[in-house]
Amino acid sequence: MRAGRAGEAGLAVNDLEVRFGGHTAVKSVSLRAPRARMTGLIGPNGAGKTTMFNACTGLLKPRSGSVMLDGRDITGLRPAARARRGLGRTFQRLELCDSMSVAENVALGVEALRAGDNPIRHLWLSAKERADVQARTDEALQTCGLVQLREEPAGALSTGQRRLVELARVCAGGYSMLLLDEPSSGLDHRETEAFGRILRDLIDHGTGILLVEHDMALVMSICDHVYVLEFGTVVFQGTPLEVQSSPVVRAAYLGSEGNAVSS
Repeated sequence: MRAGRAGEAGLAVNDLEVRFGGHTAVKSVSLRAPRARMTGLIGPNGAGKTTMFNACTGLLKPRSGSVMLDGRDITGLRPAARARRGLGRTFQRLELCDSMSVAENVALGVEALRAGDNPIRHLWLSAKERADVQARTDEALQTCGLVQLREEPAGALSTGQRRLVELARVCAGGYSMLLLDEPSSGLDHRETEAFGRILRDLIDHGTGILLVEHDMALVMSICDHVYVLEFGTVVFQGTPLEVQSSPVVRAAYLGSEGNAVSS
């Protein structure tokens, strides 16, 4: 069954295959990540999760299959064009400008989207565009609880605060669909719970999120639907409760973590 149809809001991946030489990293994967829903994508290291993200955002060209966003085929579009259509993404490794303030880092999310493939556009924003950048930046800082830190240099922040800056930057872009790659990495339990509440707030306001995450407690507490990858193939999908109860998932991924996840 194909993952998406024309007119559906959100991200739909259909029979996607990605190869590196003779190695098939993603094999005929289909999934849906609708708007206003938190969709999890889990699996062991090397399962193909980040490869999937790279193919969805245009950093990798799939051998076959398609990527649809809000019912429109974006498989052939460049990353900047996909972003302008509403597809945002974070990476496993934090990529902030440490010498810039929190607010300046967040504003880059809007400025980069406007500049697209032409970085010099950063220098040519009109007064109206600059006002829009400011408004989006302020809203994102408020959403992520960073207002009090707006003038602090990003390099002086804790890992948890830096993760929030990264999230605020992608929120400022106004994307309808977010692909978040291990966003809670490096956070403690309290920070992870707060981070999860912010993500659910984004969902409640209509944003769609596809979440790659190794923190199973977070996945099970905030996701509406979960896909499980193993060796580049979807081996199971279902609600968090169904995932926790699946012997297939326990064997493929959760293993000894299964007891902790189901508690």
